[in-house]
Amino acid sequence: MSTTVTSALLDERVAAARGALSAAEERVVDFIARHREEVAFLSAAEIARELATSDATVIRAAQSLGYSGLPELKSELQNALRSRATPALRLGRSLEELGDDPAAILEHVLANERQLVEDAKVSLRPADFVRALDVIDDAQRVLVFGIGPNSAHAEYLAMRLVRLRRNAIAVTARGVGLADALLDMRKGDALVAIAYEQAAPEVRITLDRARELRLRSVLVTDSLGLALAGRFTVALSARRAGSGMYHQSGITIVILDALLMALAARHRASALEAAEELQRLRDGIARAG
Repeated sequence: MSTTVTSALLDERVAAARGALSAAEERVVDFIARHREEVAFLSAAEIARELATSDATVIRAAQSLGYSGLPELKSELQNALRSRATPALRLGRSLEELGDDPAAILEHVLANERQLVEDAKVSLRPADFVRALDVIDDAQRVLVFGIGPNSAHAEYLAMRLVRLRRNAIAVTARGVGLADALLDMRKGDALVAIAYEQAAPEVRITLDRARELRLRSVLVTDSLGLALAGRFTVALSARRAGSGMYHQSGITIVILDALLMALAARHRASALEAAEELQRLRDGIARAG
């Protein structure tokens, strides 16, 4: 087994294995991903009993994720649990567990975001960050791709790049509507793709189109680096908290803001000039109103 696969975190392994699992194995993998804190201390027989399946299926599911067996998977989960500061920082905690106390929810969200930033110090490699910055800095135009909830992040990064006087557009179309943006890709472009959890067809198609045109690309993700390996130039991976519609997206903004700040620092004079002109234009609009 390669070093890359061996060192991949559980979420990355799950994302990479999607589509290659049997239906029974997928049920086991989904259970493990959703209940990792419990799975860390369950036997194969106990997991099998929860899912009305066999011990062998549980073991095969762990092996399909690249582990030697269930003990190695459990060891990784136990190490992750030990590394967390307090139970309040368990990123999988649900809204039902939090109850309806607004103060408790606020405390939980802030605690999660603090932990995510600490985790990002490990998962975001400085060399990868510099490489991603180079991709954006060298581009004649930056296409920022994001669909669904990530479309807001794409719009945000594109708008902030324009404020730095960079040619940038957000690509947020889904389905056949995406074809127009793919057709418009050209030499000199760079792609920043924001994608999480499961790679929608549009994500793969957009990255493949960039690769076909020999454009450099940056993938901002949590766990798709392994699943989409070979389709991008560099990945910036940082974990999010929550699940489903309750994902916290603060860490995504942190990454995008860091890229913007680093770009402005590289071109300090032009960034300051652009900021001053933006303020002058705003003042003019305010006076006209």
